[in-house]
Amino acid sequence: MRVALLRVAVGTMMLMGSAAAAGLTVSHATLRVISPSVPAGGYFELANASATPVTLLGARSAVCSAVMLHESSTEGGMARMDDIGALVVPAHGKISFAPGGRHLMCMDPAASLLTSRIVPIVLEFRDAPALAVPFAVTDALGRAR
Repeated sequence: MRVALLRVAVGTMMLMGSAAAAGLTVSHATLRVISPSVPAGGYFELANASATPVTLLGARSAVCSAVMLHESSTEGGMARMDDIGALVVPAHGKISFAPGGRHLMCMDPAASLLTSRIVPIVLEFRDAPALAVPFAVTDALGRAR
């Protein structure tokens, strides 16, 4: 009975797409996958409940050859995407990774993503332990698989 309840609790947390550690909370974590030949986009909200700023340095996942932090913008009528080296999450603040703005780029996504519902992505910080986050896999329109 305990094992069954534990599985339900873990499954519920994964479906909610949230994770927490060291005052950091990640919610609404999704990975939009089109095909293994197109980078997948990762979106989430990262909140810092601690009294000190925390620096997000990057991310990694076994389902991507590399995970990069990017930001989309429009300048002079031209769309562009820039690499973000690091991003400070202010004390008692939050940052969002959303379509059209900051996002993760999962380069060379594994073919298994096309059939996955949840994949782990590890967020890496300068001033906090790494945080493994369950990302819900969605299609190109953000619909759950």
